[in-house]
Amino acid sequence: MATSTESPTPRRRVRRVTRTIRDIDAWSVFKVALVLHVALYFVCLITGFLLWNVGSATGTIDNVERFFESFGWDTFTFKGSALFQASATLGIFLVIAGTGIWVLGAVVFNLITELVGGIRVTVLEEEVVARPSEAPQSPSRPVVGRE
Repeated sequence: MATSTESPTPRRRVRRVTRTIRDIDAWSVFKVALVLHVALYFVCLITGFLLWNVGSATGTIDNVERFFESFGWDTFTFKGSALFQASATLGIFLVIAGTGIWVLGAVVFNLITELVGGIRVTVLEEEVVARPSEAPQSPSRPVVGRE
């Protein structure tokens, strides 16, 4: 009689567990928010710079300036360096404000969860349980039955 050469498949057990979120660390929220907002700040500055160069090279900036002059302005010009400097300054304030709002949100969440007890979350935990069975035979060696 030949034995099965199939390897045993592991069984998955799933447990349903209920967790309660009661506290969010304000310091960790601050660090994550600051890194995220600084990264977005640099992405927006670089994107704005590249788009300005593309618009300038294709003549789009000049077309927009002429469009505004057609409404009655004597002269209308965009100053790229002044726009970039203003955007950089505004971006720094937005990074500070955005990070502060995230931290304030975490503190308010912590205060509210003190009153109501937190947020209940149900998660599924998977456990892989190997089935005990015979050791699998090597497929390169033929199975020889004994008499």
